Amino acid sequence: MLKNAILGNIPNIKSNSKSNKSKNHNKKTSKKLKEQLKKTDKLASVNTDTNSIIEINTTKSNKLNNVINIILCIILFIIPLLITPREIDTPPYNLLKIITLLLCGAILLVCVIIKIVKKEFKLDLIDKTLLVFYALILISTIFSTNKVKALIGEDNRYEGFLTLTVYFLTYYCAKYYFNYNKKLKYFAIATVIISSVIGILQYYNIFPLYYIFNIPFKESFASSTFGNRNFFGSFLAIAVPLFMALYLIKNKKVYLVTSFIAFWGMLVSMTRSSWLGLIVVTIFGIIYIVKNYNKEILTRTIHIIIGFILIFIFVLIPPPFITNNIGQNSLFNRFLDLGEDFDSFMNASADGIDMAGSGRIHIWKLTLKGIAVQPLIGPGPDNLVDGLAHNLPYECLEYVDKYKAFFDKAHNEYLQIAATIGIPALIVYLAFVAQILGKQKNLFKDNASFIFTISIISYLVQAFLNISTIGVAPIFWCLLGLVQNEEFKKELV
Repeated sequence: MLKNAILGNIPNIKSNSKSNKSKNHNKKTSKKLKEQLKKTDKLASVNTDTNSIIEINTTKSNKLNNVINIILCIILFIIPLLITPREIDTPPYNLLKIITLLLCGAILLVCVIIKIVKKEFKLDLIDKTLLVFYALILISTIFSTNKVKALIGEDNRYEGFLTLTVYFLTYYCAKYYFNYNKKLKYFAIATVIISSVIGILQYYNIFPLYYIFNIPFKESFASSTFGNRNFFGSFLAIAVPLFMALYLIKNKKVYLVTSFIAFWGMLVSMTRSSWLGLIVVTIFGIIYIVKNYNKEILTRTIHIIIGFILIFIFVLIPPPFITNNIGQNSLFNRFLDLGEDFDSFMNASADGIDMAGSGRIHIWKLTLKGIAVQPLIGPGPDNLVDGLAHNLPYECLEYVDKYKAFFDKAHNEYLQIAATIGIPALIVYLAFVAQILGKQKNLFKDNASFIFTISIISYLVQAFLNISTIGVAPIFWCLLGLVQNEEFKKELV
């Protein structure tokens, strides 16, 4: 009986041992699960912390980009409108512009340094080419004839090393950090219309501020807020193609009206270099229209042509009541000047050739002689006068004796670079611009590239006959950056 009882309990013992084993196994499993959960919680907390850090960094980065965007807007839309009222031919009308530009440059420099520290700084091959150009400018500044002038710039020109640094910062920030915003188009339209209307009113001698504040002025001298009609013309050499292209592509009447007003301002500026820039990019416009031909684009093209023709006729042959306000500085007389320049070229005498282009030929000849004396690093940024006076004193005295004045710019941006910073600097600058333009392979299919590129080309063409100025050059450098800013271009079109 006892034996049977013992034998009968054996299965129970076995089952109990199995249950004990299973309990132990479950305990071990639960421990493992708890450990895994703890690890998961730790990882989750780490991930949460990492995400929060990323969010904080992103927020800080966005705030920094916002600062950069605001500064770029000031450079693009406010500085062109700043001017110090002056007596006729008396500087410094650029004083407000340079103070604001340098302050903006200082802020951009701080922002870029922060980007470098945070390892958000980028450099591609084109940027490295620009750095080589900048290094050559620095070398030229160090060994310059007049170091103060090389640093700050010629009186009322202010295009020394500091200003050139701001140009490059503007380019870099526009390329990598400028974000598109719909409000930008309204700022651009306002700046172009305000400056153009001021110039138009000046041309017809009915600009009210002249009379309200008793400001002396030169009759029919349409300089707008740039102090010189050539500078006003170079600004419009950018604006007119820009808004023409915007209307062709986006079909908004506000762009058409803005292009009409800017074209009117370009005509009354009497700046032939800007006219030449517009003529050249018109060829690009024709190619674009042919490659993208449809009824809508043809209709928009006809709108532009009809409007421009009507404005041209109105300015060329104004009504009698307006003619009395213009004096001798009419568009018709300006075209007569072109005929005189042609006669000067045809004239075999040296004096006749030198006088062509408002005396530019003589300026270029003297500048080329200066380049031959200091071809490698030049006399320093904006040191043209000092360099020529030091290297070619007798030729300079002859020029002053002949024209009763002297020049502080070569009236050709490319000669200016070679004459002040050296031929190597000019070669590197041209390589830099060529690299940017070379990237625009789909120029006639990529609408945003077309908009920016024709404005850049128009400026580059007028630069053969004009000079760089602090009210316009930053816009050009900004465009050089924007044409490479793919995110901005996508939003634009």
